[in-house]
Amino acid sequence: MKRLDVALAAILFVASFVLYVRTLASSLLYGDSAEFQTIAYTLGIGHPTGYAIYVLLAKLFTFLPVREIAYRVNLFSAFCAALTVMILYLISRKLGAIVAAAIYSSLALALNPIFWKHASIAEIYAPAATCLAFVLLLVLHWKETDNPRSLFLAGLVGGLSLGIHATVALSAVAILLYLIFSTRQRVNWIQASLGVFVGLIIFFSAFLFLDFLNVSAGYFNTAIRPSLSVWNMTPADFDSPFERFAFLYFPPQFRGQFFAVSFNEAVMRLKAFTSEVHWNLAPALIGFISLLIPHKDSGSRWREAILLLIAFTTFLTFAATYNVFDFYVYYIPVILILALAIGLGANAIIESVALIPKLPRLVPAALGGILVVTGLYPSVKDVTSHWEERIPPGLEDWELYFFEFPEARKLDAEKIVNRIEDNAMIFTDWDHAYDFYYVAHVLQGRTDTDFHETFPQEGVTKFADSAVEYIEANIDARPIYFSERPSQLASKYKITRAGSDLFRIEKK
Repeated sequence: MKRLDVALAAILFVASFVLYVRTLASSLLYGDSAEFQTIAYTLGIGHPTGYAIYVLLAKLFTFLPVREIAYRVNLFSAFCAALTVMILYLISRKLGAIVAAAIYSSLALALNPIFWKHASIAEIYAPAATCLAFVLLLVLHWKETDNPRSLFLAGLVGGLSLGIHATVALSAVAILLYLIFSTRQRVNWIQASLGVFVGLIIFFSAFLFLDFLNVSAGYFNTAIRPSLSVWNMTPADFDSPFERFAFLYFPPQFRGQFFAVSFNEAVMRLKAFTSEVHWNLAPALIGFISLLIPHKDSGSRWREAILLLIAFTTFLTFAATYNVFDFYVYYIPVILILALAIGLGANAIIESVALIPKLPRLVPAALGGILVVTGLYPSVKDVTSHWEERIPPGLEDWELYFFEFPEARKLDAEKIVNRIEDNAMIFTDWDHAYDFYYVAHVLQGRTDTDFHETFPQEGVTKFADSAVEYIEANIDARPIYFSERPSQLASKYKITRAGSDLFRIEKK
């Protein structure tokens, strides 16, 4: 690797990191982000698929001596996103792109609204993109150097990625085919398999460690244990770490959602995605095609074309057919590969023009500059406004509120947490449970308080029989509250207001 590439990769990392920090969410967020901000500090297990490796890595950022815990966990996303931008530059160079085209790829990713937004909040999508980029870089490095240790590291990152976001595993088919087409040496297969095995062992060990800690500010305590009967389970069905692990990776509440949208809905999603990226589709297509043509420096690259096309198609198909409301976040790996193809397309155009006889050298360079400016113009024109407003692009109106008023979630949670006893519990909705946990456990150290999701199974609004048993076992010893009036329990318990947004239940 040339010193120039190392220096430019580092500059891209710093520049994108500064941009993401500038627009970073500064405090407690909402929903899943609030969960990650909490469990990163408390070392709790997250909602399916648990995210054990993410939790341990994000925990390291909670030790940074900057601002509060919530901000530090947001910062982990910014770091990972900037790292991904840097790695994409190196991947582009390994695929034969000139410096300008490689920078183009990196900036196309860095300034993409979906990617930028998730670089600014506590979420798992930026770290997952880093894993995917690392795997691709290591596999290409192996092809370039024939060093099987690179395959070991690629397998290691792939195995670990299951503890960050399981969708990274969707690249496995593309990687496997790439290896089949690229090598028959046993040592390469052994190293790749060994890396995956070690990564899986570390990942599962991380889960066992968090499961052993069993902190109350974790998904199992928040949503599952009080309401086991919702899934026709008893405590005996959930009393071993292997059963709990299986629940995370084969969650009954998510069964039937994979490849579950109608054909018309999938087509609508693909059309919407295409309309968002249409500006760069032509250079991306040229980039994919260029890999099928032998390169003067890199030689034959048809294997790399298959690798990227299959990975691109797999991720795109999953995002378009996954039946969840926030399916668009699964476009992030698609955008990563698309950004890579865009740069390769610009590279192919520049190199083709440079082959014209007697053409001044300045012309290809000028053409490269025009392609970069033209391609990035839709994104670059918004950078100034987002920089000044310190808000990332792509926010919904309700999300924008929490950037404009960053302390709102924390202050709202404090109003309730400060009114309850140290050993109290509150049944509430998912979007507020971790706000309460963050204030009570992280900021105030009141770890005897518990907060449970009232209806953890989507579409089920009947209070779980096991939750009634759980209440009955605790009501004599602990104050129990609901954030909404629990009318279903009115025949069994006395319900009194404890403020405008809190109800207490007691025995009649």
